[in-house]
Amino acid sequence: MKKRILSLLLVSSIVLTSAAAPTLVFASDFDNKIEEKNKEISDLQNQQASIQSQVAALESDVAAINEKAQTLLQQQGDLRADSEKLKQEIADLKVRIEKREEAIQKQARDVQVNGQSTNFIDAVLEADSLTDAIGRVQAMTTIVNANKDLVDQQKADQEAVEAKKAENDDKLAEIAANQFELETQLGDLQAKQADLNVLQAELAVQQASKEDEKADLEKQKEEYEAEQARIAAEEAAAAAAREQAAQEAAAQEAAAAEAATQKAAASSDSSTSNSTTPSATTNSSSTTNNTQGDSSQGGGSTNTTPSTPANNSNNNQGSNNSGNGASNTPAPAQTVNGSAIVAEAMKYIGTPYVWGGTTPDGFDCSGFTQYVFAKVGISLPRVTYAQEFSGTVISINEAKAGDLLFWGSRGSTHHVAIALGNGQYVHAPTPGQNVSVSSYSYYSPDFAVRVN
Repeated sequence: MKKRILSLLLVSSIVLTSAAAPTLVFASDFDNKIEEKNKEISDLQNQQASIQSQVAALESDVAAINEKAQTLLQQQGDLRADSEKLKQEIADLKVRIEKREEAIQKQARDVQVNGQSTNFIDAVLEADSLTDAIGRVQAMTTIVNANKDLVDQQKADQEAVEAKKAENDDKLAEIAANQFELETQLGDLQAKQADLNVLQAELAVQQASKEDEKADLEKQKEEYEAEQARIAAEEAAAAAAREQAAQEAAAQEAAAAEAATQKAAASSDSSTSNSTTPSATTNSSSTTNNTQGDSSQGGGSTNTTPSTPANNSNNNQGSNNSGNGASNTPAPAQTVNGSAIVAEAMKYIGTPYVWGGTTPDGFDCSGFTQYVFAKVGISLPRVTYAQEFSGTVISINEAKAGDLLFWGSRGSTHHVAIALGNGQYVHAPTPGQNVSVSSYSYYSPDFAVRVN
C-alpha cells in the first residue's frame, strides 16, 4: 500500500515538473527577447534624435539662405537706382555737348559769311590805324580764348561721358553678378528643401516602425502573461489532484488494514475451536495467512494520475524597412507654338514680381517663363541658367515670338524673358515691378534660345 502511495506521489511530481519546465525555459527566452527589443528601441530612438538634429541644421541653412537672398535683393534695388541716375547724368552731358557743338559751328559759319579773319597777322595788316590794330588783336584774342574754353569744356564733358558710361557698365555688371548669385542660391535652397523633405519622410517611417515594434512587444507581453496565468492554473489543478490522490490512498490503506484485522480475529477464533494438534494449528494458521496474503495481494486498486496539457508558445517579430530614391530625366524634344506661348504670357501682365515666385500670385523671371511654357505643355527647368540649355542658341535678331531671351554670358545668365517679336519681350523685371512688356532699346538681351 505504501508503495502505491509513493508511486502516486512520484507520478504527480513528474507531471508537475514536466508542466513547469517549459514555463521556465519560455520565461528565460522571453526575458532575453524583451532585453533585445529594448536595445533595438533605444538604438532607434538615438537614430531619431540624430535625424532630428540634421533636420534642425537644414532648417537653419534654409533660413540663412533666405536672409542672404533678401540682402542681395536690397543691394540689387540700390544698384538699379544708381544705374538709373547714371543714365540721366549721361543724358544731361550729351545735351550740353550738343549745345557747345552748335555754338562752335555757328561761330565758324559767322567767320565764313562775314569774312572775319581768325589770323592775327591778317588782322594787323588790314587795320586802319594802330588803335584799330590793337582792337582787332584784342578781339581776336577774346575769340580764340573763348573757342579754346569751348573746346576744353567739350573735351572734359566727353571724357566725363565716357567715365560715366564705364561706371554705368560696372554697375550693370555688378547687378548681373548679383542676379546670377540669386539664381544659384535659389537652386541650393530648393535642393536643401528636397533633402529636408526626404529626412522628414525617413523620420516618419522610422517612427511608424518604432510604434509597430512597440505594439508587437506589448502583444507578446500580453500573450506571455496569459500563458503564465494558464500554467499557474494547471499547477494548482495538479496540486489539487495530488492531494486528492493522497487522501484516496490513505483511505484505501486504512480500509485494508481494518479488513485485515477483522479477518485475523475471525481466523484466530476458528483456530482455537477447531484445532487438534499444534501442527494442524500451525498449518491452519499458515493457510489462513497465505489466504489473507493472497486476498490482500489479489485486492485490486485503481490509481488515477492527472495529466497536464503541454505548453506551447509563439513569438513573432516583424520589421519594416523603407528607402527613398529619386531620379531626374531630361525634358523630351518639343515643338513650340509661339503664338500660344505669347497669348498665355500676356494673361499675366500686372502680376507682381516675387523672388522665388512660380505662380500667378507672384513670379520671378525664370518662374514666369517656366509657368507660361508649362501651360502650353512644355517643361522648362526652374532657374535661369538651366533654361539656357532647353534649345538652340540664336541671335536676338533671329528671335521670334515664343523664343527665350537671356541677359549675361552663357552658363551664368541672370535674367530671362519671352520674345514677342519686333524687338519686344514680356518679362517679370525686378522687385517692386510687375510683369510687363519692354523692348531691346530699353534693356537689350545678349542672346536668345529657341526651345525644341
